[in-house]
Amino acid sequence: MADGAPLVLVDGRVARRRRTGVARHVRGLERAIAAVPHDGLRVTFRYGPPGVPRRGALTTAANLILDSLWLHVWVPAMATARRAALVHAPVNWAPLWSPCPTVVTIHDLAWERMPEAFPRAFRAWARLLARRSVRRARLVIAVSHATALDVGALYGVPAERIRVVPNGVDLPPPSVIPREPFVLSVGEFEPRKRVLELIEGHRAYYRAAPPDPPPCRLVIAGAGGSQEAAARAAAGPECELLGFVDDERLRDLYRRATLLVYPSAYEGFGLPVAEAMAAGCPVLVARNSALVELGGDVALPLDDATPAGVAAALTRALADREGLARRGAAGRAEVERLSWPRAAAATLAVWAEAIGARR
Repeated sequence: MADGAPLVLVDGRVARRRRTGVARHVRGLERAIAAVPHDGLRVTFRYGPPGVPRRGALTTAANLILDSLWLHVWVPAMATARRAALVHAPVNWAPLWSPCPTVVTIHDLAWERMPEAFPRAFRAWARLLARRSVRRARLVIAVSHATALDVGALYGVPAERIRVVPNGVDLPPPSVIPREPFVLSVGEFEPRKRVLELIEGHRAYYRAAPPDPPPCRLVIAGAGGSQEAAARAAAGPECELLGFVDDERLRDLYRRATLLVYPSAYEGFGLPVAEAMAAGCPVLVARNSALVELGGDVALPLDDATPAGVAAALTRALADREGLARRGAAGRAEVERLSWPRAAAATLAVWAEAIGARR
């Protein structure tokens, strides 16, 4: 790599601060970029200092200040010192000022589509910063066509400045491990994820299920969110809450689960759905936002996400285990288009285009 090649500076701080899907996206993007040819560009990911351990309102405020200083002061300063040709903000918000052009990736606009699920102060901050970020960016990456439409409709970004680059997923070898009698849910305990409705609906299914085939327990992998305490209180003996699990454990859960259930009310992409499909796990997903686009015809539809609707959908899906296995195999084939090498190559092309447009 020539020392004079244009430098792309990627803000990876979210991967140090959080354990959610967007953090895993940043780590995966760095690995994938390193593994594919990118002659003509130098790429560096910067993660910043560690956050303050969460202990209450004061530490939350401290982390907000630290994150803001990192994004709006340290990242531009690094870009200036290293004469970067481009700054890439991979998670929704870019620096307020940059010495070079920016590219920003928008994962979703949940605070716009579901404002009731977020505190008023956060909504105002997220709206202001995201709107400014996409309007000032040389190009905007949307992780799905649904998100691209949201960015255009809600923030007025013309389609010619938006590039759709779906999130990448690992494609493990086909598994020979038998599926086990449990259904899996992955994610934070936020209202829009509708985990409480899932727990109640699964309980109704489980209590009414016949013994053959064996009824499936509910296993939930995830932590955080405003409804975590309520979910722990609602979970009965048929529901196991694992908390946060590392990537290896999560891949194992995808390989062994009979079904992934994802009743979210809104998603910009739906990474657990894609990861489950990559592992050959059939999926039952709500029919909205990017989930329709991602699941395609191979996903089982969840049209009613009330507890009664969840119970009915689980009863129907889990009565036909052979049909589920066929859907799992079809889902694996469907999601091969989301490989990390493709995502990395598409991202590199956006960076080169943004730098070329500057020249």
